[in-house]
Amino acid sequence: MKILITGTTGFIGQSLKQHFERDHQVVEWKRQDMFPLPFINLHKPDVVINCAGEIYNADVMYDTNVGIVHNWLEGIKQYSPKTRFINIGSSAEYGPMPRASSEVDPINPVDVYQATKGAATLLCQGYARQFGLDTCVARIYSGYGIHERPHRLYPKLYEAFVNNVPMTLRDGYHDFIYIDDFVRGIEMLLNSPWPRGEIVNFGSGIQHSNLEVLNLWRTVTGQQGNVVYEPGLSKAYESKIWCCDTGYAKMQYKFQTEYSLEQGIQDFIKKKQNVK
Repeated sequence: MKILITGTTGFIGQSLKQHFERDHQVVEWKRQDMFPLPFINLHKPDVVINCAGEIYNADVMYDTNVGIVHNWLEGIKQYSPKTRFINIGSSAEYGPMPRASSEVDPINPVDVYQATKGAATLLCQGYARQFGLDTCVARIYSGYGIHERPHRLYPKLYEAFVNNVPMTLRDGYHDFIYIDDFVRGIEMLLNSPWPRGEIVNFGSGIQHSNLEVLNLWRTVTGQQGNVVYEPGLSKAYESKIWCCDTGYAKMQYKFQTEYSLEQGIQDFIKKKQNVK
């Protein structure tokens, strides 16, 4: 299978690339490469997995999170209509929820990132239903793994526990999914038919607070870690409920996570140490 992956310098894209290049032909697209339309015409992949995204800089979120998706969809429509398209979405599209979020819930953004990711999902569904394209949005919850950026929670905890680098931890509530589980979920999608305009949530179905995460790191390592815990959410609109309804993924694709949070932390530490 020829798989075109965008955003391979990022956490999810790099993880998918390393997994799929073992058994498939992987083509990488980076922003300095040619425009997506001629790139699709040149390679005509079996599937495009779009991992390119902007989380932090609101000034470029629309161009990255929506514009690039539109370009890939248009390229597929014009030059390679049999190519399947998986867009890596986000649980953030749902916005704050009073319960676990499911695929049938509407998007309810409270910031530009959530809005642009949700807009990309609607674009995928529109192209699928009007032009007959095979699109799917894979909404990841709080993924973690060794290729995350250094400022993210798990790399910072690793530095605090392994290298005694001080950090401050605020409150937060997340459904954490280990990257190996998410990658396996994407592979299941590649090997399955899906309805056009599909959306699939990928999470564990279990919510943890940041304090619970800290205590698990202490359990796994047997150390206290150089961490100062401060109660209180860091953003006013953050929710104390952020959890995945895993029912559809389990029913439709037989997907469920294999790593508990403790097992994921153990594997994360092992792989980080092996990288060095």
